[in-house]
Amino acid sequence: MNILKQALNGITGGKVLDVASGEGEFIKTLVGNLRRYAELIGIDTFQYTKAAGSIFYAEDVRFIQMDAKRLGFSDESFDTVSISNSLHHLENIPQCIEEIKRVLKPGGHLIIKEIHRDIQADPQLNEMYLHHWVAEIDSAFGDYTHNKTFTRQEIVDFVKGLDLSNVLFYDISNTNLDPMDEAVIRENEKIIDRYIQYAYTARLPDYKKLRQRGEELRQRHHEVGTQWEPELIIVGEKQ
Repeated sequence: MNILKQALNGITGGKVLDVASGEGEFIKTLVGNLRRYAELIGIDTFQYTKAAGSIFYAEDVRFIQMDAKRLGFSDESFDTVSISNSLHHLENIPQCIEEIKRVLKPGGHLIIKEIHRDIQADPQLNEMYLHHWVAEIDSAFGDYTHNKTFTRQEIVDFVKGLDLSNVLFYDISNTNLDPMDEAVIRENEKIIDRYIQYAYTARLPDYKKLRQRGEELRQRHHEVGTQWEPELIIVGEKQ
């Protein structure tokens, strides 16, 4: 049994809210791994794209454009609330976490899945360096929150004040992935090319330095490869 399935398949989801759904990738994970669920709602500040349409067209899954800082739901209206790899995209994490707690029913499950920078292998460093470089360029535009990834302990600390019970921690290392997978390296090179172009088009003051770092990242990918950053899954119940 993989770690995601181990973390999720004991949960009867009921009415589920997924916060900061993006393209709907974690919604697909919830659909495939929860024991069962009645309804699944995804929210994000940005409207979902055409690529995410197939999951949101499902009969029991829907999407609402909404800010995680001000969830437009009544208190204690969800049996399960999740957020995946999005804490570092939130403008005000404590406020968003409190909103998540507010809409979760007593006894309901909170699921947090987040990458972190407690790196275990050199190829993971490449992924982290790329991620932080992208975050720097995104942040330079000023209209999109993209912070550097947190440490594992920082993620744990975010949920300490929520007084959850039956809290379980699951670590995913991702070091079993082939670091020299050419398809993955090519995809990351596309990201590098795209963000170099973004920085050039926006005439960012540090464009030359950003471009140089992007090219150094490209070279590092070909030298040692890349592996996804480690992830932490936290599952707990609201008291």
